[in-house]
Amino acid sequence: MFKRVLLAVALAGALAGCKTQTALTAGATGCGVTELDVLPSRYAREGTTTAWCAKCKGKTYHCVSNPQRSRVECRLANPTDPCG
Repeated sequence: MFKRVLLAVALAGALAGCKTQTALTAGATGCGVTELDVLPSRYAREGTTTAWCAKCKGKTYHCVSNPQRSRVECRLANPTDPCG
């Protein structure tokens, strides 16, 4: 029982500080969160949460963040990125 409570507290704390990939992308690209779509990509299929692809205003972005999600960088995707 103690392990379950400890796990629930840890999970709640982790989720409270998390920003979504959409919110992180919006901040890094200047797009609004309603203008963005996080795309299905190799990253999503593999369960990666620190790299993703997003589309805004007809442009595709390749984004990466640190595990704490305190830093994020997005750049326009190129043909060699797994954003297709």
